Amino acid sequence: MPRRQGGILGMKESFKRGDIIHLNFDPQSGREMKGQHYALVISNDAFNRSGLAMVCPITQGTYHREGGLTTTLMGTGLNTQGIIVSAQAKTLDLQNRRAVLKERCEPYIVSEVLGKVLAMLD
Repeated sequence: MPRRQGGILGMKESFKRGDIIHLNFDPQSGREMKGQHYALVISNDAFNRSGLAMVCPITQGTYHREGGLTTTLMGTGLNTQGIIVSAQAKTLDLQNRRAVLKERCEPYIVSEVLGKVLAMLD
């Protein structure tokens, strides 16, 4: 079954690192992102085939812009705009959250986000 943009992937398909998806982040707790958001898939394709994927939410809000753990999508040529919040990376079951593929981003964006996630772990 081919990958479909703007649709839910089939059971045997999985999202790929660099995919921008739309999903519901609820339930949430405390200062976690909540509700419907776009997100960038950052986990590798082998892990994503498990049915889980690690994602970083994308927001247009200003709250998360401090601290240097965000990456802007402004000027990238993508339809999706906002900032990727590396500090909110989380592993989710994308099928149960009914994630939908929107578009793919360039590898340099993924590399920048992964660098910020790794910086939090050092």
